[in-house]
Amino acid sequence: MAINDCALTIAGAMAENCVDPVLHQCQYLFRYRSNVLTLRDEIKKLELKKADVQQLVDAAINNGKSIKPIVIDWLKQVDDLKKEADAIFRHMENVKMNCLNVRLPNLKSHYLLGRDADKRKNAAQKLLSEGQFDEVGYTAPLEKMSFSESTLPLEEGLATLMSTKKEVMRVLEQDKTNLIVICGMAGVGKTTLVNQIADQVKYGKLFYKVAMLTMSKNPSMRNAQNRLAEQLGVQIPAHIDGARFGQTIYNKLSGRVLVILDEIWKEVDFKSLGIPVSEKIKVIVTSQSPCVCRNMGAKIVGVNALPEEEACYLFKAVAGISDDSVLSDVAKQFAEECKGIPLALVVVARGLRTNCKTLKSWELALGQLQKYTFRELEGEKDLVYSIVEWSYDNLESVEAKSLLLLCSLFPEDYSIPVECLVRYGKGLELFNERDTLGDVRCRVDVLVNDLRSYHLLLDDSEREDHVKLHDVMRETCLNIASKGEHAK
Repeated sequence: MAINDCALTIAGAMAENCVDPVLHQCQYLFRYRSNVLTLRDEIKKLELKKADVQQLVDAAINNGKSIKPIVIDWLKQVDDLKKEADAIFRHMENVKMNCLNVRLPNLKSHYLLGRDADKRKNAAQKLLSEGQFDEVGYTAPLEKMSFSESTLPLEEGLATLMSTKKEVMRVLEQDKTNLIVICGMAGVGKTTLVNQIADQVKYGKLFYKVAMLTMSKNPSMRNAQNRLAEQLGVQIPAHIDGARFGQTIYNKLSGRVLVILDEIWKEVDFKSLGIPVSEKIKVIVTSQSPCVCRNMGAKIVGVNALPEEEACYLFKAVAGISDDSVLSDVAKQFAEECKGIPLALVVVARGLRTNCKTLKSWELALGQLQKYTFRELEGEKDLVYSIVEWSYDNLESVEAKSLLLLCSLFPEDYSIPVECLVRYGKGLELFNERDTLGDVRCRVDVLVNDLRSYHLLLDDSEREDHVKLHDVMRETCLNIASKGEHAK
């Protein structure tokens, strides 16, 4: 009897440790349709919950309140999950079409579909349980209020950033100053600063209209004019350009406007562009070039790297490290390597927060980073590019690296459709283990979300399902793609 009991115990243990996991995986294959239907039901519930939360958010904004970061993060997670679920639903439709065409079933595709649907279902249920908010907004002092998605909720610890923003706002309010140039090196935060200023100006209703254009090294004047007219809500006949374009805008505006030109590379001929700088049309430009800034005869506001204390504060906040954490000292060393440059601080902190969980892994990563920053560099600009290259090299997935390099092939400041990445990636065979376009689409959605979380890809605030690449990221990726195995 004892032998029988022992045998049953061993058999039970084998079933639990060997058979059950296999059966669990098989369920993904045989229940893929059921998993997709269940996911669809959960997504519908989540959309209804999101609509309720969004109503609370809209009401809070109308009452002049700022939205809690946890609520903003929850809404973003819901949107991201919805995109991933939609990709699965599209994949399911492709599977149905294959069945109608009497093709042999793709067992691997069915397995991946069932597995991904089950994982997204669990994520949807988790978000539903987390979406119970008693309050979604809070009252914040005007000068510390976050006005845009790009605004980090950390300004109380960044006195330098606050001081620079206040200086620009003070100059804007002066009637005698109509042109402001914000000058600083790559990655120092010029774009983030003007985004915050634009939103604060809109919030405070200091101008009738605000338009913001990102300029490239060789901008198309006509395209810039069309984008300017569109943002200002002015209809301009196609045959009007140059100075006549600017005069037409001037005549049609019923109030003061602010025009922001981000990242100019050479002196701007405002008459050719069609922007008559005046008391009615004020202009802010940002540039890396001190020569361009000096030659424009404007009020110059410099943006510098953060002091050591503020750099450490920003790094710890983004990495999620408290002052009493065992990681606090090594985090300070990372911040010192980044030389107070916000872009470098954020990129490195987000990468470590995702990939490194122990003190030993942080110390190893610090040693790797120092190998990049100790190379012969010509200045702080080269340091930023070296740190971005380190972040690229530390991506765990070869597919993620390939996708980032693919993004760099698009023109500067281009709004990249995620669907283009899917189709180009499939055609270039960047995802060899993905048999169908639906499989590739699911994988690209996951990779894009990962690269966003590392701050290596940016959302396009104006277009859904589009992404952008920071100019520093793009130049670094192009440099990587031009050498080694990629240059073959």
